Amino acid sequence: MKLRVAGCAVLFALLLVGCAGGPAAAANQTGSTQAPSWTLETPPPSGGFTYFVGYADGPVNGEVQASEAATASLIAEIMRYIGVTITAESSATARSTLDSFQADLVQTVKQSSTNRVTGFQIAERYVQKKPNGVTVYILGKYNTKDLEAEKKRIAAVFQEKIDAVAVPEAKGKELLAAGDVIGAVRQFIAAASAASGSSIENAAIKFERNINNAREALALIKLEKLNDRLQANPGAEFKTPFKALISVSGNPISQAPIIVGYQSKLANGRMTTKTAKVLSGPDGVISFIHPSPDFVGKANLTMRLDLSAEMEALYSAGDKFSSLVAGLEDAIADKRITFEYTILSQAKNIPTAVLIVDTDSAGSLTVGTTGSALLQTLSSNGFKVSAAALAPDQIAGKDDTAILAAAKTVLAGKAERFIYGTSRVVSVKDDKTQKIVTVSAEIKVVELASGRILYSSVKQVPGLGTTEKEAMEAARRQLGQKTIGEDLAAALP
Repeated sequence: MKLRVAGCAVLFALLLVGCAGGPAAAANQTGSTQAPSWTLETPPPSGGFTYFVGYADGPVNGEVQASEAATASLIAEIMRYIGVTITAESSATARSTLDSFQADLVQTVKQSSTNRVTGFQIAERYVQKKPNGVTVYILGKYNTKDLEAEKKRIAAVFQEKIDAVAVPEAKGKELLAAGDVIGAVRQFIAAASAASGSSIENAAIKFERNINNAREALALIKLEKLNDRLQANPGAEFKTPFKALISVSGNPISQAPIIVGYQSKLANGRMTTKTAKVLSGPDGVISFIHPSPDFVGKANLTMRLDLSAEMEALYSAGDKFSSLVAGLEDAIADKRITFEYTILSQAKNIPTAVLIVDTDSAGSLTVGTTGSALLQTLSSNGFKVSAAALAPDQIAGKDDTAILAAAKTVLAGKAERFIYGTSRVVSVKDDKTQKIVTVSAEIKVVELASGRILYSSVKQVPGLGTTEKEAMEAARRQLGQKTIGEDLAAALP
């Protein structure tokens, strides 16, 4: 589409030309020289050149002013042929390109230079002096090939910003009609991003329209589970992958980007969420093989549509668009499903021996409250547990290698696992008429056959009593029953 030139200098020139009358009228004035034919009618293209004529009237002795106006008139004719205009849709690059081209044309006309604008030169000037004024004519010729190349170059610069929005928006509509919803959403987001960062006309309207286009396309996507409530054992793979189907109107979506979030245990025993990226298959099926679980209990796994890379371009759109961007984020986030699964421990069925050595403030070693409370808790949770027939000094102060060797000798044929550790008094404080004793325990669980440590943790709790001994026993019971016992019952693989 051609656009007309609108610039202050050009408008001024056109006004001057309008006041002066057309070339034929000027040529009819009397003068000392017959006006050339090109002053009456612009020559048609010939010899590989396209011709342009600029002219303007001036007062007596006003040749300089008339020459300036004639130059502007000539430039206006060339720019009219180029066919672009600076408007609200023009980018800074486009404005700069047009301004530079016009400035080079002006210098070429004024200095009769041929190197400022490739292919353009001044062919002839004619000054017609009249009793009441003067008329200046300028004939320029432009190599037609160079002229057409310049026209295309400038048009492309002007169209670039408009196309940055219009092209992806049109492509998005095409893809949506063809059933490629994910591709359409990507194109609509690209169009919105281009609108947010430009000075094109109605940029805010175009931004909102494309955000809405993306949300409407997303609403067509259906994400559904193909299985659920899977079970596995710690350290063993699930018998089947987690599966889901992504589709639009019953038609599968292939290569859909999906983020999978699943749970895992950190070295400190705390749970965390890990993520993995997968793509749907040709049949729209999303399949995820959960890594061998390293914990016990119930957990969740999520699958959600991932368009984070595309959304990145919208985060710099500015505050005025933030609510629209947030709305699109919510629409993407809605495309998610959650699986429930359970990791079942085999620990309850494995014969396990227990020995916890208690040390008091004086350093005395006993096998008492902590171990008894732990045995009671594990037994009530269905574990096959028994007290290990080892002496306290075979545990306290010994390294894991020595403890394992002693346990293998004593527990051979009686247990497959061994829970051991020591408790110690950390502090004793007075609280009015009562005592507060804090006890810490370091507990480990070893697989006797392999020597593999299955569990290792340090727990600490305070106990309250009227005497130091009473408070210490309360702390030990708490350690054995709740802090250690329930943790082992839930976490031991």
